Amino acid sequence: MSPSRSLMAYALGGLITAGTLVAQPDAVSSCRWRASALTNTPVSATSAVRRGGLSNGNDMVLWKAKLANGHIVTGFCEVSPPTGRVVMLGTDQDAGGVNRSFRMTPGEAERICQREARARFSPGNGLLDAVFLPNTSTRSTYRVEWRWNSMAGTIRKGRCEIDSATGALREFHASIGW
Repeated sequence: MSPSRSLMAYALGGLITAGTLVAQPDAVSSCRWRASALTNTPVSATSAVRRGGLSNGNDMVLWKAKLANGHIVTGFCEVSPPTGRVVMLGTDQDAGGVNRSFRMTPGEAERICQREARARFSPGNGLLDAVFLPNTSTRSTYRVEWRWNSMAGTIRKGRCEIDSATGALREFHASIGW
């Protein structure tokens, strides 16, 4: 092999290696920036920590922002790891202190259950309803009932069990009609 070809091979190998070493987006910093913009606080007054992964491959990141008046606002981000894009950004609904553990809202649990039912049965965007079940839910597990209705009646129905801290789907049940 000639020296010029050898040098060309090394240069090409170096470029390929450099292309694979590109840094991946950081889910935590993406969430901090978005939470900072949402609460109108400086990024230095906003903290975030990765809580875990969801069944759809996204990361759950919990954030906390200290407002100018001293109050603390907490919330969550769902971040796509390959792109670093924040898919969902939300705040906690109840007023809580610094030591309070994170729990998602019942409405968020309903949306997670609806999304899972749509992904499994593909009914499009219409006529799929989900209802939070407060009497059977616990602090750690939210239970949601879903139905895929048509003009003639219920096509399918079922329920979801969702981890209230991470939003991860624990169980998904489905049956045909009533």
